[in-house]
Amino acid sequence: MNEGTAADVTAAHGGRSRQSKKHSKTYRSISAILSWLTARRPTTLSTSLRARFLPYLLTLAIAWLPWLMLTWPGSMRDDTLAQYLQSSGLHHYYTQHPLFDTLTFGLFWHIGSALGSPLIGQALYTVTQAVLLAAGCALLLCYIRKIGSPRWLIGLGLVYLATNYVVVGAITTMGKDSLHAVFYLPLAVLFVEACLTRGSVLARRPVAFAFVILLFATIVSKRTALIIVLCAGCCLLAVCTPKGARRRAFACLAVAIVVAQGVWTPLSAAATHANRSPGREVWGLVTQPVARLAHDDPSAIDKVQRRRLNAIMDLDWAAAGINPHRTDETFRTLREHPRPTAAQQLAALQVWVQLGLAHPVEYATAYAGVTRGWWDPRVNFAYPTDSDYLFTPSYLRQWASFLSEGAWKHTSDGDADTLAAERLAAIEHDLAPLRGTSDKPQWQKNILRAIHRWVRSDGHVGVRKGNPLTSMALYVTWIPLAAGLALAVRPARRRYGPALAAGIHGAVAVCLTHGTILVSDSGIPHVAAFCGVAVHIPGKPSPLSIVISDSEIIAGLKSTKTPSITSHPSENQDCCSRIFSIEFIVVFGPFEYLK
Repeated sequence: MNEGTAADVTAAHGGRSRQSKKHSKTYRSISAILSWLTARRPTTLSTSLRARFLPYLLTLAIAWLPWLMLTWPGSMRDDTLAQYLQSSGLHHYYTQHPLFDTLTFGLFWHIGSALGSPLIGQALYTVTQAVLLAAGCALLLCYIRKIGSPRWLIGLGLVYLATNYVVVGAITTMGKDSLHAVFYLPLAVLFVEACLTRGSVLARRPVAFAFVILLFATIVSKRTALIIVLCAGCCLLAVCTPKGARRRAFACLAVAIVVAQGVWTPLSAAATHANRSPGREVWGLVTQPVARLAHDDPSAIDKVQRRRLNAIMDLDWAAAGINPHRTDETFRTLREHPRPTAAQQLAALQVWVQLGLAHPVEYATAYAGVTRGWWDPRVNFAYPTDSDYLFTPSYLRQWASFLSEGAWKHTSDGDADTLAAERLAAIEHDLAPLRGTSDKPQWQKNILRAIHRWVRSDGHVGVRKGNPLTSMALYVTWIPLAAGLALAVRPARRRYGPALAAGIHGAVAVCLTHGTILVSDSGIPHVAAFCGVAVHIPGKPSPLSIVISDSEIIAGLKSTKTPSITSHPSENQDCCSRIFSIEFIVVFGPFEYLK
């Protein structure tokens, strides 16, 4: 009886020894993987660029190549075609679209025309833009590597930039937003570095020069960028602690703004004889709700209010053509010849306030419609894959209205319908060199159609639920908002961060019925112990093993009121000191110190 019992005990110890060795090997493998993924290796930007810029650039180029081939030679936005009419002489230049963008696009179109077709220029632009965007993304990845981001974050960023439709879809789009991103992306990197160094990096002349150039290009490539630069610049000046650093940052901002607004803008307008387009977009905040109210409930606006509104806009036209999702159709009805006086504008603003106080629900509905893309995850990014959608009959009638009087020949002195038909025929002839980008093999069309269905819905034909992965609100609102909240709670995270790291790094495997949690001195702070909320699972008799190699943690666990803790000696002393059988599940959080 005693001999049998001794044999059983020996066999049990041998089984536990083999199991402990197996756990040790598993732990070492998982620990090595986690250590590699979470490794932080801060370095200098020059070192990071030399080591990783070209690999990142080539990786992105290879990943983007299929989309480049599917959408070749690229696509244009409707604003871009209006800019083509300007650069080709079919319409006079105007400043509603940035002249910098119009002249840049025009340069490529003229090169293409010299080579045989403006589509050749469009293709050259697509390749140039794709290379520059890939370089900007590679710079971004090198920078987060420079500041010591963990490998898993860098890898995740590379995968995101290489495969996410929101990024990839823009590389072949010829438009002011994509061109703006070429400059905005490296500017964001320099801006973050300037903030982190509290402005001291701008003491280096090459960096300051690059900062000014990127600020200039960002401002002149998008009209709303000036507001962004001013707001961000105030934040930069606030974090610059040395007086010299603040002066340098202010000088960079001032030089870029003055050159962009005081030199480039008037000179480019004078050189192209561009008509000045008034900034009417902000008036959309006024025209949209009153047009919505006039459309839904015309009787809500009395004669006096209507007269005051009609002094600055055509209210009936705005109400008839209102688009619930954007303000363009309503602010285009603002009167220009003659321009309303300041007194008329003030009177209209008073009416806008009065109607808003009387009809708050209608105003809220109007504003929710035009801002829907910022908060509704069902509104998706969708990039064109060709430019032929711009040549439908309705679009052609719109482009025909752009033709200047000298840009087409009258063949008769007929009535208005005859002249309209002649203008339409003229614009069809003038835009013919840009057509044909949708002439692709059927297999390409099928792939692009499938991608479009996936982007705009959930992948099912005829279903428009909205794909959250391509949601505009996700990328422009919710992710930045989450990042802002994370930064706001950083003080709390600094206080409780070590214990949280101990819990996450220490617990590497959990099984509900029979699993292993490994806690080791390596990879976690020595003074931080693994702890959690212990939840007993009734009817789960199989033990959950905890392998621990820190005597202080063992003492802490023994001192707590945990259910059924039994100590068993282990023969595998190189890995762990004790094996505890505990009949509960460990839930990760909240974490605290066990001393």
